[in-house]
Amino acid sequence: MADVAESISSLEGLFKQQYPEGMPDLIPNGAKLQQNIKFVGKELELGDSYVQPVRVSYPMGFTHAASGAGAFSLQDAVPGQLKKATVDGYQILLRDQVDMESAAKASKGSKKAFDDIVSVTVEGLQKSMRKRIECEMVAGQSGLGILSSVSGSSTTRAWTLTAASFAPGFWSGVEGCKLDVYTSGGSQRNTNATVIITSVDIDSRIINVSGNATDLSACVAGDYLYFRGAYGAEQVGLEKVLTNTGTIFNISASTYSLWKASSLAVSGALSFNAIKKAVAAAVSKGMDEGCTVYLNPKGWDDIMTDIAALRRTDKSEVKKVEIGAEEIVFYTQAGMAKLVPSIFVKEGLAFGLSEGGIWKRVGATDVTPNMPGFGSKIFFDLPSNAGIESRMYSNQNLFCDAIGKNFLISGIVNSTAV
Repeated sequence: MADVAESISSLEGLFKQQYPEGMPDLIPNGAKLQQNIKFVGKELELGDSYVQPVRVSYPMGFTHAASGAGAFSLQDAVPGQLKKATVDGYQILLRDQVDMESAAKASKGSKKAFDDIVSVTVEGLQKSMRKRIECEMVAGQSGLGILSSVSGSSTTRAWTLTAASFAPGFWSGVEGCKLDVYTSGGSQRNTNATVIITSVDIDSRIINVSGNATDLSACVAGDYLYFRGAYGAEQVGLEKVLTNTGTIFNISASTYSLWKASSLAVSGALSFNAIKKAVAAAVSKGMDEGCTVYLNPKGWDDIMTDIAALRRTDKSEVKKVEIGAEEIVFYTQAGMAKLVPSIFVKEGLAFGLSEGGIWKRVGATDVTPNMPGFGSKIFFDLPSNAGIESRMYSNQNLFCDAIGKNFLISGIVNSTAV
């Protein structure tokens, strides 16, 4: 035990030497939402919820009078409505382990030996955590994908996901990941054992899995996939927020139109004109700061093709389009609109998010290797195994204080042209 304690103490010391100001924020380039939506720590106000007043209707107590009407009487006041949105932070914790021999060599060896351990533990943990959070920020409480067809027998299956529900960023590098399967009504299919991903074919949208034979035989087309244990325990994602017609963050969209996003169904390839139409709908609910539209890379390709065709016909509406390597920028009645491709956006969807700081990630803490209650401790002894463990933790939730200013485009069927 003394050797274990000495190795952990050495690793903690080396970690503080390498990162004197704490672990740097390693947000991958592909995690566009986390890059653009900042984390804001909020104080608890009601139990374990975060509370923020939001405008859901404007004052309507107007009085009209003609010139010369004298001391005209006033109409009754119709006050505007402010409601308190409550946001629950959702917890997520990730673990990784290294064997005692590797930990001992790292604690007593060269800086390179320590760097190797950090890169495969703490830094690897953070990158993996950032990817999981990005998945939740898009699809949290809506499912990772929908089964289109199933094949195989016994304890193995090949699941093909529908094109509309497929996002390549969810499924790259996830071999060994554990899944749960639910019906559209919320009943769990795999009640006997967890489903494990054995391999993935991104190009064909096929997820190969293993699991309990009875569970797998119950899974059919139309079922929804979730990360293990995430159903009902993950933060809300863009899809959930922008499709909501009921109550979210303790405010009803059926009562207040400003709490409901605009939507546009296209039933075909995403076009420049469809995005302009969706922007116009959001403008009618107050979007005036410009927006960022997140779309699947295949939708990005279709937009590029569409803009090129418009330019060949010399349409004035595309004269101010700026096409860069990572975004397309054009100017609308609401200001500048940026189109940003993301591998975490499902093929059938595009999200238009208004600028102006209305989107934020709120919670007790962003991604951190410091566990609550353990101070600055980074490494933990495994009581029953010869190894050391590192962890990543976060408590946060996606939140928007003006949902009506945003839009969702659905029904996108990307072009199959090569």
